[in-house]
Amino acid sequence: MKKLKYILLIIIALPLMSCDDELNLTPQDSITEPDFWKSPSDLQLYANNFYQNLPSWGTVGVGYAANPDNGTDVSLYTGPSTRLLGTSTIPSTAKGSVWNWTYVRKANYFLSNVDKAEGSESEINHYWGEGYFFRAFYYVSLLTKYGDLPIVDKYIDDSDTDYLYKARSPRNEVVDFILSDLDKAITKLKSKSELSTPRVSKEAAQLYKARIALYAGTWEKYHAGTVFGVDGSNGSNYIQIAADASLAVIQSGIFSLHSDYGSLFNQTDLKGNKEIMLWREYDYLTYGKSYGNNAQVWPNRSGYTRFAMRSYLCTDGDPISVSPLYKGDLGLDSLETNRDPRLAATVMVPGDIISIDVDGDTTFFAAPVVSGGNNSCVTAYEGQKYRIAAIDPNLNNFTNDLAKVIMRYAEALLIYAEAKAELGTINQSDLDMTINLLRDRAGMPHLTLNAITVDPDWPEYGYSISDVLYEIRRERSVELMGEGFRFDDLMRWRAHELFADKRPRGAYYETLIQEEGNLKIDTDNYIDPYQASASTGYGFDPNRDYLTALPSDELVLNENLEQNPGWE
Repeated sequence: MKKLKYILLIIIALPLMSCDDELNLTPQDSITEPDFWKSPSDLQLYANNFYQNLPSWGTVGVGYAANPDNGTDVSLYTGPSTRLLGTSTIPSTAKGSVWNWTYVRKANYFLSNVDKAEGSESEINHYWGEGYFFRAFYYVSLLTKYGDLPIVDKYIDDSDTDYLYKARSPRNEVVDFILSDLDKAITKLKSKSELSTPRVSKEAAQLYKARIALYAGTWEKYHAGTVFGVDGSNGSNYIQIAADASLAVIQSGIFSLHSDYGSLFNQTDLKGNKEIMLWREYDYLTYGKSYGNNAQVWPNRSGYTRFAMRSYLCTDGDPISVSPLYKGDLGLDSLETNRDPRLAATVMVPGDIISIDVDGDTTFFAAPVVSGGNNSCVTAYEGQKYRIAAIDPNLNNFTNDLAKVIMRYAEALLIYAEAKAELGTINQSDLDMTINLLRDRAGMPHLTLNAITVDPDWPEYGYSISDVLYEIRRERSVELMGEGFRFDDLMRWRAHELFADKRPRGAYYETLIQEEGNLKIDTDNYIDPYQASASTGYGFDPNRDYLTALPSDELVLNENLEQNPGWE
């Protein structure tokens, strides 16, 4: 049966996953229902399924790219993404990732059975917490696409018609439901300091609560008065929740910033790293390519944009528009000169190490391969993050075992600073305990509240924000560059002025570029990757494309559902 896509069949055999210390969660034989739900071990086995849905590398190789910010204004790959192009259409049916309630169903099924287990109360409570955390996690994936949602707070079957034909609740009620689940998770999950394996912790749930509350609050604030806003709300209640939840992580005393920014992203083992709150380990030799990580293909089809590169400050703490230290961007060899060291940790320039083979011989980066085709950097700003130069002797290639950072402490600092700035209550002490810790690690001057340099090239959002908020958004952009936050940030900030009807640019065209092929150049001699395929730029429609269309057959099956604005 179809209906809302969360009609639940009674499960006779449960597909389960085994777990080792590094979240290498792979399928085991099915265990039949009568033999299950007896102990915390059973709960762990079922909960391991949820971890497979956390952010991963996926399959990275020819035709794919490792940068999860691809398709935004800061990172591109060959062939424009439909995310911002405005070329999406109304799907005829729910399939794949479209209006998919499968995972909510699994979380509800798990939560309906946890109380059957007997054993250690603290162990059972922890898995209760995981169930609530992942139900919230799955709801967030739907919220960011569709906004208003039916709230399904229990395991149902095809006789629960009140749920099957339920209308969508307003997005603020959905957010309240998500935050309620996360509050339950926080009360039941063990602290990170009590866990010997990288599972979801109390503090990870607090960080996720802060993330979602900031998303919801700033969405309401900047979409107020539009068809995507929430009547009578400016989002301040959620923004305050974000500030409080992120402060709880900060005050836990468990986490601290890793000493070196760049090395966070090129490791195979993140155990013991004080900044990492949740991560995934890959073991190619044990699990093979089918495990889902094939990260060794470099270069790939992605590249950072000129806008991204120009976002980094100079080492005097001033923006490139006013700093005398800026050397321009007409050559890759001077791009990182006198710039925030996080730029050097993010992009490749001549002289950087490409590979170190098993005999210790080193190959250095001379120039990017740019052709617009497979296995090429489309902007000439090739990524340095997620690159391990040492060749794996087992593969005679770059490693497949690159660790995936899912949550890190730096995000808590950024959320707290942004929330306080949005509330208009930020002070110098707040900056010193957040933004300036990040700048200390990078070796950059502090941000001083009463001495912010006005940047004539601050992004045009179509609305006014404070000087300190401009700089906090910049800090968030450069600190989290290429980590998968950018699209949601653009959506919650209602930032279509940054990209709508514009084409993102790459580097200044140089003779250093090894291959031209189908390379397009604009009139100022900068690489213009989408000149042919998206000649008018990102066709994002701000009256429609902030949310995704519901499938047309779902509207027929459930007459209580309504289509999103602009898609009627």
